Amino acid sequence: MMDRRELLHRASMMLGGFITASAASGILAGCIAMPEPVAGAKSGFLTLEEMTTITAMADQILPKTDTPGALDVGVPAFIDRMLAGYYTDKERGIVRAGLVAVSTDAAEFRGKSFAALTSEEQVTLMKAYDQEAYSPRAATADPHYFRLIKELTLLGFCTSKVGATTLMRYEQTPGPFKGDVPVSAIGKVWAT
Repeated sequence: MMDRRELLHRASMMLGGFITASAASGILAGCIAMPEPVAGAKSGFLTLEEMTTITAMADQILPKTDTPGALDVGVPAFIDRMLAGYYTDKERGIVRAGLVAVSTDAAEFRGKSFAALTSEEQVTLMKAYDQEAYSPRAATADPHYFRLIKELTLLGFCTSKVGATTLMRYEQTPGPFKGDVPVSAIGKVWAT
């Protein structure tokens, strides 16, 4: 089984070396993806409309191809649980305000909700959000909502069994104990 700290390190490298303290605390606490909430049920943090937007965004970030995607492993429910249990009020406020902006942008763009846009239209808006989130100015300000959503999507997928086995390669560390190996087979004696 992959060590949570190793998984956290690998996921942060996928995100350009950046991961919020809230995400780290959730992963280290053992937060796992849960099944999608039942329609009409109360979620942990997100409203049903917000959950619909998050679901559409997660599906665009990690779509199903020849391997499972974000929706196949329950990433929207993971995002909801992480926001409810591990993110600060400030970060939750950033995400909620960002989702309001996404709804406004979608309505101005095509007069529809984000989830009702075509895949191409969703990608067009998300590319603009990605540029904002990773601009040089964004590095000095509070985290951008899209960066938080992207972080949670990747973490949710990577911490699932499917993500850890299809996206990443697992190699046991330190590895099996081999007590009697000739020096000629390894080249040199280990210093550490």
